[in-house]
Amino acid sequence: MAVARGRSEKPRWQRSGIIPDADLTLANAVARAMDKSAELLRAAADEGDNEACFALGLLYLLGRGVEKNAGEAFRLFGIAVEAGDAQAAYFRDMAAEHLAHDEIKKRDSDAADAAEKEAQRRQRFPKPKLVKKED
Repeated sequence: MAVARGRSEKPRWQRSGIIPDADLTLANAVARAMDKSAELLRAAADEGDNEACFALGLLYLLGRGVEKNAGEAFRLFGIAVEAGDAQAAYFRDMAAEHLAHDEIKKRDSDAADAAEKEAQRRQRFPKPKLVKKED
């Protein structure tokens, strides 16, 4: 018989912050399935399957089963567009936006690093204060 719980009472596993084994097993199974899907799609794309190029491009764009890589997604969507897949053009443009965003983020990060290094240098070697000569 199930015990009725109040609205504020959560199951023990939620209160403890621990993921139940069944959910963890399912998450691992999904991750393995995504990895296998990426492998199979890569093989089909290498053989010239345009639908596989599109699907693999999605995996690269989202970072599912493969490391997220907007450049590779852009390339794969480009192959699909050349084969006449109109929907791939939309996703190719989305991949281009991701590439531009990543480049801006990298450039901003580089600028922030340079500014931080300059600030640290100025703390170590402050500008000398000039003393006026008294007559």
